[in-house]
Amino acid sequence: MTMVSEPVDTSCVPGCGKECSGQGCKMGKCEDSSAEGETEKPAPAKAETKKAEGNAAFQAKNFEEATRLYGEAIALAEAAGEPVPGVYFSNRAVCLASLNDWEGARSDAAQALSCKDLTPAATKKALFQKSRAESRLLLVEELEATLRLADSLGLRAEVERLLGSDLPTKTQVDARADARKEAQAQAEASPVPQPASQAKEAGTARYRDGDYRGAITHYRQAMDLAPADDAGLRAQLLGNIAAACLMLKKAAECATACEESLALDSSNSKVRARLASAQVARGDFAAARATVGEVNGEDSALTNALKQIGSTEATLAEADQALSKGEPAKALNMYANLECSVLFDYPPLTLKMAHCYLDLRQYPRVLNTTQQILRSNPTSIDALLLRTQALYRNHNATADSKQWVEPLEQGQRLLKEALSLDPDHSEAQALRKRLRSLCTKHAELKELMDSREFEQGQAVIDSMLELCQDHPVLMASLYAERAKACMRLKDWRGVIKDVGQATYRNHSLVQPYLYRAQALQALERHEDAVKELESLLSWHQVESVYHKLEEAKFLLRKHKRRNYYEVLGVPSVASQLEIKKAYRERAAEWHPDKKSHLDEASKKNAEEMFKCIGEAYEVLTDPTKKELYEKGYDLEGINEQIELKKRRTNGCCGGRPGGGCC
Repeated sequence: MTMVSEPVDTSCVPGCGKECSGQGCKMGKCEDSSAEGETEKPAPAKAETKKAEGNAAFQAKNFEEATRLYGEAIALAEAAGEPVPGVYFSNRAVCLASLNDWEGARSDAAQALSCKDLTPAATKKALFQKSRAESRLLLVEELEATLRLADSLGLRAEVERLLGSDLPTKTQVDARADARKEAQAQAEASPVPQPASQAKEAGTARYRDGDYRGAITHYRQAMDLAPADDAGLRAQLLGNIAAACLMLKKAAECATACEESLALDSSNSKVRARLASAQVARGDFAAARATVGEVNGEDSALTNALKQIGSTEATLAEADQALSKGEPAKALNMYANLECSVLFDYPPLTLKMAHCYLDLRQYPRVLNTTQQILRSNPTSIDALLLRTQALYRNHNATADSKQWVEPLEQGQRLLKEALSLDPDHSEAQALRKRLRSLCTKHAELKELMDSREFEQGQAVIDSMLELCQDHPVLMASLYAERAKACMRLKDWRGVIKDVGQATYRNHSLVQPYLYRAQALQALERHEDAVKELESLLSWHQVESVYHKLEEAKFLLRKHKRRNYYEVLGVPSVASQLEIKKAYRERAAEWHPDKKSHLDEASKKNAEEMFKCIGEAYEVLTDPTKKELYEKGYDLEGINEQIELKKRRTNGCCGGRPGGGCC
């Protein structure tokens, strides 16, 4: 935020009807239009938004920014073809008064009074701003006219009470009259060129409307038209150009204009304050303090500038401390506020924000930020190093993909460039060595896996894991690759262990869950395998996982089904004669009539066994059912498949006996 004068405090009047702060009555504060009780059609939403932003800037004592925002609000309301609320002009008048721009404050207060939507409280505020400006400008006749207007509205006593010591004394009136006579004599002796004056006024009008580029154009035209020997006018125009450049956040151009202005008139404290603002914007606090110099309490512009320098340094130090303490979110918020308001041309601040993004794992933003820095400064070693770290930490390719080494190789190229600028940079050296080692070992791992030397591949993965302990996602992909090697070795417990390590570090990986389901099936933990795949399908709903789940459910039913060959006591290659013979023997042995002498539990068990023997015989002697049984179906599944086949047949033939397909 730019450095401007403090507002002049005022005393509260009886019947003000508003709460007063420690800095004076709210008659000197910017108000919301809702408080004014508007009766006209509301201003456009965009204009109201700008007005609210202006209020916030005013509360932060950023009066130049508030003036700009109120000007934009006025322009938006006019562009929409709606009446401009008087509070817009009234609020801008307060800001201009705080900047000691009494002509502007008087003009805006007059505009506010011409609006029909002001309440008595708002009217009183506008009358006070207009009369105070006229008092400061010693416009005695105009001041008296304003006070007569206040008298006609029954507000003169309150306005005069607010003015207090601002009412001009007789001595001041006489001095003003003498000054007018002297100015008139000087004007007659050496008149200011009319074109230059017109261009200057046009620039000022553009500035108040928030068109700062247009204002600069008019001010430069005025510079071209002004006499070369008129140092005062040229210094004033350069100061105005500097103010517009500062609003456009062009710190270098602002500083140049300020230096040229001060070379013509070194006594202008406002221009010195603007130069200090430009120097602070570029992070040169020492130069800003030297520009401000020794300040007495009477010069509000320089006093304000010195306060801003101190507060900016303190905020920057607090943000640096938060970052060093591991609070990147807090630090980033403070850095962002500084960048928007004060340090808008300070490249080291952008680097600090990139550090915050890195700690917050917002790697794409780090890459974008460092790219912007390197475009303006290709030799920034810190930006090269940060970009490499973002590439490394944003690495999420699987270890068996060809893209695994691409970000690491790109990082090595960046670090090579950094080391060409500073060969002794220890951090760049260490990181480059690590990335190069990872790439070399990855090539070795691929060769071992392709040649089916899985145990040696596991050893290489272990050495790679040691190199990336600070990168959980990269470690997860390596553990997943290690689990795949365990599968090739049929080390099912090793698979489960490595998958646990992988999913702990990166739960979004899919393949490790499939590896674990396969390992559980190999260990005949079919229920656990089904649960694993059900959990995976709940958040990764793809067809391949669904089919894996159906297959796991089938294997679970197969695992739970009765072994009919064991029930009959025959081998799986037994002939039909052998099956029938075994059935007769087993049925006779377990017939319930032969178990009538046993207790109830034994009888029930015999009945179940006899029933099971019958199921075994039914399935193994029916060619269709036996074929389905050999495929893994249990009795329920066999019946389902047979019923499905019947429905398909009936659906095709239309259910007509002997009928053909339609």
